[in-house]
Amino acid sequence: MTVRSRLARLAALLLLAGSAAGAHEGKDHAEEPATTTTAAQTSGRMMAQGGGVELVAAAQGHDLTIWLDRWADGTPVTNARISVTVDGRAIEARAIDGTYILDAPSLDTPGAHRLSFAVDRAGAIQTLAGTLDVAAPLAEVGSSGVPWRTIVLALLSLGIVAGAVLLWRSRQRGSAIGLLLAVLLIPAAPPLLAHEGEDHAEEEAAATAGGARPAAANGAAARFADGVIVALKPLQRIIELRTQVAAAGQATPTLALTGRIIADPQGGGVVQSTTGGRVLAPGGLPLIGQRVRAGQVLATIEPPIDAVGRTEIAVQLADLDQQIALAANRAARVRRLEGVVPHREIEEAQIALSGLRNRRAGLGQARLVRETLAAPISGIVAAVPVRVGQVVTAETILFEIVDPARLFVEANIFDRRSISAGSQAFGRAADGTSFGLVFAGAGLADRGSAGQGQFRVVDAPPGLRVGEPVTIEVSAGAPVAGVVVPRASVLTGDNGLASVFIKQGPERFVSRPVRTAPLDATRVVILSGVRVGERVVTTGASLLSQVR
Repeated sequence: MTVRSRLARLAALLLLAGSAAGAHEGKDHAEEPATTTTAAQTSGRMMAQGGGVELVAAAQGHDLTIWLDRWADGTPVTNARISVTVDGRAIEARAIDGTYILDAPSLDTPGAHRLSFAVDRAGAIQTLAGTLDVAAPLAEVGSSGVPWRTIVLALLSLGIVAGAVLLWRSRQRGSAIGLLLAVLLIPAAPPLLAHEGEDHAEEEAAATAGGARPAAANGAAARFADGVIVALKPLQRIIELRTQVAAAGQATPTLALTGRIIADPQGGGVVQSTTGGRVLAPGGLPLIGQRVRAGQVLATIEPPIDAVGRTEIAVQLADLDQQIALAANRAARVRRLEGVVPHREIEEAQIALSGLRNRRAGLGQARLVRETLAAPISGIVAAVPVRVGQVVTAETILFEIVDPARLFVEANIFDRRSISAGSQAFGRAADGTSFGLVFAGAGLADRGSAGQGQFRVVDAPPGLRVGEPVTIEVSAGAPVAGVVVPRASVLTGDNGLASVFIKQGPERFVSRPVRTAPLDATRVVILSGVRVGERVVTTGASLLSQVR
């Protein structure tokens, strides 16, 4: 046998050995060395609900995390005590950051584990139970560290390279190149050769352990082809996802208006000066918020007199003094001639003298006459824009008085036909204070496509301020039957259709198209698309819709 044929036979044997290493027909993997879980842990998840709560438990190794929420609205229950019986052993869970955690070593074993939960909420105990299927680890590494097939393939490659070198030295370079190509084919041989008798479907099933929704196992949320969204409990806690149980009912549509508080025209007043002058208050000016009664003196106004005015008064006084002296002499003279002159002349002289003296007295008091300012109504002093000693002009507002029990709200109404006199309304101040309103009427004057309307405040709460902005909700239209939900629950898709999210399970959601009608500024009524008893997502719906 020639050297060439021997080398060719050696190369063929080496290739067959590589095939045997890659394709082990009918080989039982149970004969391989035992494996240790150094890169992965067992995991499982279960859900239970009842007694107005829903529970989700997730196992990672021997750690079990429990999320407990109210069934109706999804609010976390963080003040409960939970005792868990795992495979017949009772373990008390500890509360950490709104969840409950316990250590159960038996959960390291793959398989079905029976769990029973005793939930104590303020003395009320309820029991939930279920089966937790723990899946085997997804990644395992051999105890030897390096698989034996890797070692065989490495030795095989070295043998082929040695044979190629010998062929090259014997000037059989074509055969040498063939062997080198065989080296390149060896790494690809195991995948190309079928593992007869081995079912890879089991490996795929293990890799996707967790049932029909594997995409949500590693992340917080996932959307599937059928439109179902799986949002795990940690994500629901982050976005504060809340729900509302759909209930049939009737609601009256309301119209939202903005307005401001004003004083009742019959229960408010202002105090003004008619002459102007210096403000005086011997007893002090009333304070803002002070209650006053009708007719109570609030201040006085001293009229201003300049130098020219004082000179004119002095000249007039001197002239009057002269006229009084002449009139006094004439009156004395005619009295001495009583009986000679007619009695009528004596009386006229006395009357003329008395008149001049009165004029002189009035002119002398002109600089001392003060204007008295009194409260026109009883109420609370709302504004005092002046100070003692301040000089004001005529018609200046010095005080504003308001009766806090008699207030109105003024608003612009764009469609007054939808509101009739006596309609009930609801007002809310910026700080959340609410109060009742009754529609008093609307004016006919146009204010930029709107008319002025007034609402009377019913049983005004303390603390309302004149001029304060308020929000008004007034009934407008006949009652509408349906399910009332917040506006944030309804989403509008790219096609313009409205939809809501329905919670079908503790971590399962589905989008549902609906038909709605506006109710007020914050609520809508769902006319169709939602059945009574279903849970509608009210908070976090917009974030849930972004799951892809």
